[in-house]
Amino acid sequence: MTYSGSTERFRSAGRVLISQALAQLQLAQRYPLTVSCSGEARYLDPELEQWAFERSVDLGTCDSLVDAMMLVSTRLGSGDVACGDDPALGFTPQMIAVLDAEHGLVLAGEVSNRHVTWCQPVASDTEARAVVTLACRQRAEAQHLTDLGRHAEASGLRRQAAATEGRLVDPFWRDAAQLALLQRRAA
Repeated sequence: MTYSGSTERFRSAGRVLISQALAQLQLAQRYPLTVSCSGEARYLDPELEQWAFERSVDLGTCDSLVDAMMLVSTRLGSGDVACGDDPALGFTPQMIAVLDAEHGLVLAGEVSNRHVTWCQPVASDTEARAVVTLACRQRAEAQHLTDLGRHAEASGLRRQAAATEGRLVDPFWRDAAQLALLQRRAA
């Protein structure tokens, strides 16, 4: 008895091990993950009350996405996010970004009341293009509102655009980010 089927799909154990080793090496090159928080800094001096500016704060580095998510929860929960040593400078966290060593977006989230709501990563390049289009539209509308002097509404729309862009996870990380979010919901 002979087998006449194609062996093109059969991969030897050696090739499987080599593929897995290469995947691990590629993953290792993407670590450590850097976690940062962007938000609004404002001096607490009544004379400077109207003066606010955007600021980004480094929260640390991690060796896994799960550790990065835990770091964010811990730092936000304890209120341990500040943008300097000046006690007169308050900071309101707005967005979290987890980036890999190649500056690819691994995961992003919106901050509200010391909690983060992680953005759902796009599932495909087609969905990514739609998200980019939506974010551009939101930013254009925010600029229009700014031109009309409606600054508070424009600021809210810019934050919404940033959250929309937070879905643009690097294709390398899409599956891992999706899995991490599923595991978090299940826990």
